[in-house]
Amino acid sequence: MDSSIATLPAKKLLAVAGIGLLGLTGLTACTAADSSEDTETASEAAAEETTAAAPVVIECDYVPADADPQAGESIDAPLDMCTPGQVDTWDIAITAVEVDATETILETDATNTAPAEGSQYFMITLTGTNKADAAAAPMDLLVGVRNESWTFQSDCGLVPDDILDAPEVAPGESFTANRCVPIETDKIEGAIIEIALLNTWDVDTYTYFAAA
Repeated sequence: MDSSIATLPAKKLLAVAGIGLLGLTGLTACTAADSSEDTETASEAAAEETTAAAPVVIECDYVPADADPQAGESIDAPLDMCTPGQVDTWDIAITAVEVDATETILETDATNTAPAEGSQYFMITLTGTNKADAAAAPMDLLVGVRNESWTFQSDCGLVPDDILDAPEVAPGESFTANRCVPIETDKIEGAIIEIALLNTWDVDTYTYFAAA
């Protein structure tokens, strides 16, 4: 028998095997590419989810101005953010609101605890100017959140730049500090910020500010 004829099937077998190996290599490469794409897609989705879950902070550009003594006296006409209102001898403006500050508060100090189920921490940033003739302490301001007949004035724990830690402010000088209260999540919509001088419980003395 011709030896070339005898070796022909073996050559064909090797050729077929070679094609199979190439196909397997291509499939492996394709699978690796698909896996990489899946990983990238998962990473992008995770990044989007993280961004979406980031705390919502509503800010405004505050330009110091003299407050209208009568502005913000009605809860039905609260002052817009960055619009100052008169609170006793202070001109106060709300310059930022962190709607859900729970993560911020928990990360501020290890002793802070989570709010009750169905509630969240609501942090307000105030900027105020002392219009009195003597130094005054921002901690004497009573800051709370109201939604119809519900009021929220409790503390959140240790708060960054807490208004309770703010030093006295000289006449004509200003401060910026935070106030945080726990609020029921379903009471966020429609909430109004109210500020008065501490121990002044007459509702007529409150000045009202929009929460957003």
